[in-house]
Amino acid sequence: MAHKSGQIDHLILLTGISGAGKSSALKYLEDIGFLWVDNLPIQLIPQFIDQIITEGLGRSWVAIGLHMRNQESLALFHSFYQGIAQKAARFEMVFFEADFSVLTSRFQETRRRHPLVRDHTVQEAITMEMADLEPIRAMADIVIDTSRMTIPNLKEYLNQFFLPSSGSDLLVFIRSFGFKFGSNSDADMVLDARFLPNPFYDTTLRPFSGRDPQIIKFLEDDGEALAFLNHLKALFDYLLPRYQREKKRYFTLDIGCTGGRHRSVYLVESLTKELKNSGYNVVIRHRDIEKESPRLAGEK
Repeated sequence: MAHKSGQIDHLILLTGISGAGKSSALKYLEDIGFLWVDNLPIQLIPQFIDQIITEGLGRSWVAIGLHMRNQESLALFHSFYQGIAQKAARFEMVFFEADFSVLTSRFQETRRRHPLVRDHTVQEAITMEMADLEPIRAMADIVIDTSRMTIPNLKEYLNQFFLPSSGSDLLVFIRSFGFKFGSNSDADMVLDARFLPNPFYDTTLRPFSGRDPQIIKFLEDDGEALAFLNHLKALFDYLLPRYQREKKRYFTLDIGCTGGRHRSVYLVESLTKELKNSGYNVVIRHRDIEKESPRLAGEK
């Protein structure tokens, strides 16, 4: 969208569950050129943006951290949301979250006080905040689950979303993962590749990954993997142009197998090659490719 008078170039609102990484994200966005402010009262956000525009900083990137910890702030946000969004040529709301157990551990390890802890335990405060913010999560343009992210992982993720990129306006993330290590909560679509033959059971193939020719040959020999890829290519040839038409900026596809090392990696690599050949801007993530995969009883 072109910049207009009375707008800033790029505005990001960051919110989410306490302890999920919003503050770290704000600090990194500053490093890549964003002006930022955290914990500004919601009713002051329009005034803050207007001041930036008045001072001639309209052609700026701005990131604002939002803390919505009571019903009053939630109601105010709904009343201000559309007006805030219209003040930027490009606008996103990003919601940060993590698994309940991960959030609990973070507060225990850092000895931080949860902002909602008054007459409640940390676990009770996290549960209440997750429930209260569910409507805001549903409004978000991007949901980032930091449960299994390090700070460098988070920085790389933010780079892909917010640094200038070439090619299609639609950014497609395709990620492999292992179901045995848990699924991600921020995917737009999840596919299960566990119906394909598993190279894990061949001890000569087990050390390799889905990037290696030995695994590729194993999976392609019976034709099932290639047939599945042809169906996926047809599906995304249909879907992605329609997402672009609806101005969707981001699409995240997760493909899982048992351990996240063989079948899902092969499919992610192969599908990415096809989509890049079609001109799409695709980013690969292999979440569990380096994890150990001890044989489990009944593993399929």
